[in-house]
Amino acid sequence: MRIQALDIFRGLCIFYMTFGHLVNWWIIKADYGLYEIIWNFGAFVGGGGFLLVSGMSAALSYKIRKEKSQTFQNSNEKMIRNEYILRALVIFMISAIWNLVGTMYSNIPGVWTWFVLQTISVSLLLAWPFLKTSKQFRLYVCFAIWISNEFLIIWLTPFRGEANFLGYLYYFLYNVPEQNVILGYFPFLLAGTVIGEIFYDSSLKEGTEEQRDYLRKKLIRPSTIGGILLVIFGFIFEFPNFRYKETFSSHMFNFGLELLLISFLVIIKDFGKLKFKKNYSVIKYYSYYSFTIFFAHQLLYFIFPPQFNALEIWIYIVPTMIIVTLLFRYIYIKAGKYASLKFFISKFATFLAGKIKLRQNDD
Repeated sequence: MRIQALDIFRGLCIFYMTFGHLVNWWIIKADYGLYEIIWNFGAFVGGGGFLLVSGMSAALSYKIRKEKSQTFQNSNEKMIRNEYILRALVIFMISAIWNLVGTMYSNIPGVWTWFVLQTISVSLLLAWPFLKTSKQFRLYVCFAIWISNEFLIIWLTPFRGEANFLGYLYYFLYNVPEQNVILGYFPFLLAGTVIGEIFYDSSLKEGTEEQRDYLRKKLIRPSTIGGILLVIFGFIFEFPNFRYKETFSSHMFNFGLELLLISFLVIIKDFGKLKFKKNYSVIKYYSYYSFTIFFAHQLLYFIFPPQFNALEIWIYIVPTMIIVTLLFRYIYIKAGKYASLKFFISKFATFLAGKIKLRQNDD
């Protein structure tokens, strides 16, 4: 099952991340304000967007696996659970190695840093118990965590760096708070599971007017109204904190923009209001190879030191993005899924889950 709005949203997140990182890596310090403008005002398709789309994918995968389990005897609830958890643990192991390597090239203290991969993996593990709960309950939990996080960080900040329980708790929850800290970003993934489940339920009515009515009622209208209200609230609450990704205002503002963007994409793509020729759909390569590009684009860090001003940098970034896009288009044509890191993570998790099931059957 391919949800076009989801694919485009994921692709935009990875495209924007790649573009933003190039600006960050190559621009001179005197013109660093360009990066801050680009990143702060497009953060809704940054870390929060990546968490949101990961939640959508997780919910869709869970629902599809449950549907298949009713057909195939070798698939059951325990197998589905093991595959899900093992996939999250594999991503966590990759993120731990990534954090360890990252500390060798930066001044970020320690390996426990909430980079987006680590946040995604832990969020996936935390989300598993909620997949069987109602969509409304999950949304209540999202906002409860966001609000609680606001009070908790105020309470724990004075203990930062102290060698006691509260100091260690701060380190665990908020080490490098401008990154994707778990209590600030887990709600994005959990909210994504709600949207993913709506997409799945709508797919059961695929090709009918009933599907469009369902999406209008369950997704487009509430997302549009809620998105507008969240954007307004995030903008005016403690203005101008909506610009800084670690703040409550930013979380509300970005979540609102993400809801509006998803609604817009559903209207223009899944409702067929705007059609793209598949051969020229640039974003799909960034979506299909999201994890692969996440790692591969890091190599671009080493091409140039920070040496370009705000005008010069475009001369180098635009051709680089074109080359990256053409490269992955070629890879897509020649290798398809066999160049996808997500594909191999999923297959490895399924392999491990099968081994566990065999061992349990032997016992």
